[in-house]
Parts: sequence; structure tokens; C-alpha cells
Amino acid sequence: VCVHVIKLISLLMMAALLLLITLFSLSAIILTFAENISIDCGSTGSYVDSNNVTWVGDKGFVTTGEPMKIPDVVTKPINTLRYFPSGQTNCYTNIPVTKRRNTLVRTKFYYENYDGNFSPPSFDLVYDGKHRDSVEITESVLNDEETYYYSELIFAPANENISICLFRTSPSDNPFISSIEVYSLDVGMYADLGPNEGLITRQRTTCGAKESISYPLDPYGRPWYPLGSDDTLDDLTTSAPSIDITGASNKPPEVVMSKATSSLGKIIKLSNLALPLTGLPVYLALYFSEPQSLGRTQKRSFNVFLDDTQVGSGPIVPVFGKATQVVLRDAVATSGSQIVFQSTDDSVLPPIINGLELYAISNSRNGGGGGGGGGVNHSGGGNGDSEGSGGAIPRAKNAVGGGAKTSGGNKKKNKLPLILGVTFASAFAILSSAFGAIFIRRRQNGKTRSTTAPPTSSTGHGTGTGMSPLVGQQFASDTNDSYVVQDDHH
Repeated sequence: VCVHVIKLISLLMMAALLLLITLFSLSAIILTFAENISIDCGSTGSYVDSNNVTWVGDKGFVTTGEPMKIPDVVTKPINTLRYFPSGQTNCYTNIPVTKRRNTLVRTKFYYENYDGNFSPPSFDLVYDGKHRDSVEITESVLNDEETYYYSELIFAPANENISICLFRTSPSDNPFISSIEVYSLDVGMYADLGPNEGLITRQRTTCGAKESISYPLDPYGRPWYPLGSDDTLDDLTTSAPSIDITGASNKPPEVVMSKATSSLGKIIKLSNLALPLTGLPVYLALYFSEPQSLGRTQKRSFNVFLDDTQVGSGPIVPVFGKATQVVLRDAVATSGSQIVFQSTDDSVLPPIINGLELYAISNSRNGGGGGGGGGVNHSGGGNGDSEGSGGAIPRAKNAVGGGAKTSGGNKKKNKLPLILGVTFASAFAILSSAFGAIFIRRRQNGKTRSTTAPPTSSTGHGTGTGMSPLVGQQFASDTNDSYVVQDDHH
């Protein structure tokens, strides 16, 4: 009987150990997904790409639509897609995020005439029922697996999971999607974004670079595209051994700050911005770093304007080896707007620019409209002019504000607390049973010895009977509930 009890206890302890290992592995996966997740739409299973990014299939995130593999396309994740031949609205749900943490969400679209109709569709996206963007595919066949359309949003989710809905805008157009990527941003990045606002990407440019920059060079998953070539501009490379980016709260990559574009005169003009003809409230972030160690008689100083509105509180004086960031938000801009860099009278050197980001503000706290439309089409090369868009940018539809109702009814509740609760309870019950069995067995052994063994005098080194080990369990949860800071000073 004793042998059987010992075997039973061993099996119970092994089962408890396996449950705990499974629990902690599940917790690690969930925490990783809450930070970043990449979904290959229309695919099953998972894989790791050349950048060590883990991609998962879309099973469990969507219940409608049809998966499709595009013939003769080999690059993942754009070689598969999910299209939606029916329904006004089709949604991906339960995408894990970090609550109230600014988060970047990107959706990609690679049509490549997958349906044989030579009719690229247009449709709308609604992020988490609040932020709407329009996707307009203009080419039937790209014949280039490095070129794709994408929509991108930065916002602070109100819950621990989000939805992305594809909204049909034409009866003849079937919405589709190739991939979804989610990146959790650090606290302080885009800190002047209001809790109900969103930033819909219109343009992100690395100046002075010849090639695009993306993950892992930018750990936050932001793609940066080169400024188009221009005979009036000069490309510069920093001589600083490293660049301190702590002065730029949006954390542009150091590789972006290591290159710059300078004017051959006293003015830089960036025009043909990736905006619609109608005005939109925008968020413009500019990044500067002096590429040279200047002498006493050298000075670089300039003012920056978006149309007639000054960006920053005064002249920009870039610092060698350090990043400087200036932000303008809520100014209304159009495709005809210009960003002008004008040297001050006492400046010896011409103006420079290292990088810029341009967003349309969705649900602006100052009463502006939505985010604007037109999925951005990007490739790795420049576009041959000085607009700084890094690729062909289809003209956008008028801005559409507000959210949209989904066809999927109420959101599914987050089952994570229930799963963790049941798992913890099961593990605790098994451990309690195992230690209880040990406790009872030792008590029985102790009683047997006390009735059969002859009394002896104490030597001070007796063996305790009925000893129960103390089991301490502490479950810590890192819940960073810091809210997005709102900057009411413009």
C-alpha cells in the first residue's frame, strides 16, 4: 500500500508541475501577444520570418470570409489573403493589445488580381469602432512583391482587445486583407494624442537615405521611406559616432537620424503632401540632428512653417549627436499644402531635415473630422520628386469621421481571466491534494512508530512527525495603467 501511495503522490506532483509549466508558458505567450502580434490573413499555422517575427494564422480572429492563396506569389504574408464576398461589414475581433497604451496597428493589402477580375476594389476600414480609413487599390497587377498598399493607425485602445472591420462601400467590390500587425509603443511616444483620438498615417519619410527603413531597425514597426531625389537638395550623413534620441519622445530610429537632407540655398520646400484635396486636421512631427561638428563661426538656424503656421515656438537649431523633435497638431492641411524650412538671417548654413511623420487626426479633440482615406502604396524606392512620400500615393477620398456598427453583434468577452482562473484553480487543487496526501501519510507513519517503538530519552535531535511543508504562491501582474498625456498647449 505504501508503494502505491508513493507512486500516486509522484504522479500527482508531476501533473501539477506540468500544469504550472503550461500555465506560465501560456502567460508568456499572452503577454507577448499583448505587446506585439502579427496575423497572416488567410493562412493557417504559424511561422517565423527572416526578421525573427512570429506570424500566426487568422483562425480564432475572424469567422467570415474566404481564405485564398495567390498563385505565383511566394513572399509571406502577402501570398495569402482573406476576402469577403458577402456582408456589409466583416470583422476581425479579439486582437490582443495593451489597454490604454498607445499602439500602432497596420493592415496590408496585396491584390495582384487574385480574383481574375482585373478590378482592384475600394472599401473602408474601421479600427475598434472609432477610427475610419479608406483603402483604394488602383493597380490590378503590381508584379512586385516589395510593393503593397497599407493602412496604419496609432491610438490608445480602451480595452485589452480590439476589432478591425472591413466595410463594403460598393456592391461590386469585395473587401480583402493580407495581414494585420500590432506594435505596442513605449510610454511617452505620441504623448499628446488624446484618449479618443487616432493618428492615421499619411506619410513617414527618412531624409537623405537611399533605402526604406523598417523593423527591426525601427523596433516599433514603423516603415520609413526615402525622400524622392531632387537636384536642389543635398544628402548628408552624420559624423557623430552615435545619436542620442532621448530628446525626441516619439523615438525615431537612430538610423533615420544619421541621415539628413539639406538645401543648396536657404529654403527647403516639401509639397504634394499625401493628403486629400479637402482639409484635414493633421499631426506633423519633424526630427532634426546636426550632422557636423560646427565651428564657432558656423551656425545653422531656421524656422519651419506648414503653410502659414509655424512649427515649434521659434527657430530650430539642431544639435550635433542629439535628436530634436518638434510637433504641430490640429492645423488643417490639404494636398496643396507645403512644409517650408527657411533659414534665419544670422544662419550661415542652410536648413536640414532628418525625418518627418504626417498623420491625419481621427476624432480630433478640437472637433476635426476623421482620418481621411486612400490606402498608402509604398515600395522601397523614391518617387522622383521632392514630396518625400517614398512611393506612389493614390488620391484620397473625402475624410470620413466617426465609427461604424459591426455586423458581428456584441463583442466577444475576453475569456483570458476565466482561462487563467480555471488553470490556477486546477493547479492549486492538484498541489493541495498532493501535499495533503503527503501530510496524511506522514501522520500515519508517525502514529505507527509512536505505538510500536520503545520510549527513549530526548537527545535534542528528534525527527519531526507530521511536518507539513509551507507552500507560498504569489502571482504578480504588471498592470501599467498610465494614461496618455494630453497636451492642451498648441
